[in-house]
Amino acid sequence: MSGNFRKTIFITGASSGIGKVTSLYLCSKGYKVIGSSRKLSRLDSLIREANNKGEVFFPVELDINLRDGEKGCIEEVLPKLIAQHKHIDVLVNNAGYGLWGPLEGISPEEMENQFKTNVFAPFRLSKIIAGGMRKRRYGRIINISSVAGWVTTPFNGAYASSKYALEAQTEALRMELWPFGIRVSSIQPGLFDTDFHKNMVQGSDAESDDLPYIYFIDRYRQKHKKWRKVIHKSIRIAELIERIIESERPRLRYPIGFEARAGMIGARFLPERLYQWMISRTSM
Repeated sequence: MSGNFRKTIFITGASSGIGKVTSLYLCSKGYKVIGSSRKLSRLDSLIREANNKGEVFFPVELDINLRDGEKGCIEEVLPKLIAQHKHIDVLVNNAGYGLWGPLEGISPEEMENQFKTNVFAPFRLSKIIAGGMRKRRYGRIINISSVAGWVTTPFNGAYASSKYALEAQTEALRMELWPFGIRVSSIQPGLFDTDFHKNMVQGSDAESDDLPYIYFIDRYRQKHKKWRKVIHKSIRIAELIERIIESERPRLRYPIGFEARAGMIGARFLPERLYQWMISRTSM
């Protein structure tokens, strides 16, 4: 490890929500945290709060959606970052967003952008960082997925399909990297107090009069308000990330939140028609 830090952690999407809470928590626990955001200025408050007793948080400007060859892309920034900090012990793929709306109301370009952020960016980051971890025979890659990677609800098909893909990616990477001392895990949160819903992108034709979904969308929104009563604190995810980092044999998947566990159990064990009826009743 470098200096007096326990480990060096790299977290994407550190400017808000789970990324910010986790960065602050891990800094307070003695880790060196490198946090990224598309704009460096969005990390200002985190820098002040985390570094008030010494330099423990290191900001980096990174747009995970830029293509290889573009200035500020993953392939340009990551090698420089690794050289500067010597190595990265833990990668937390946290950056992501939700694309919302009936699938008929989402354009192919919008779906592509959803996968660029939620699937291809973690793939590109893991691909670069895994090499250094393999040389040192140690590393942790933690993908912030979602219960939507296991349970799909109406109007969340685009987001859920990206998280299903991330789950498959996580599982394959875990088996491939296990012989080299690298442990790969997925966290599947339910409802947590993040900026996720505020940052959600609505499909361009989600509420088009040409589609027959307006009535069901209104019902969805009314019912979804009730679920806000069971929202959990993001610090629980930060604490779970630390446990995964320090565990010798972390599990593949960590559902967190009772609604996440209940949904996953229902999807696995209930008859298909009963399960579909229950999901429809509670969502639209």
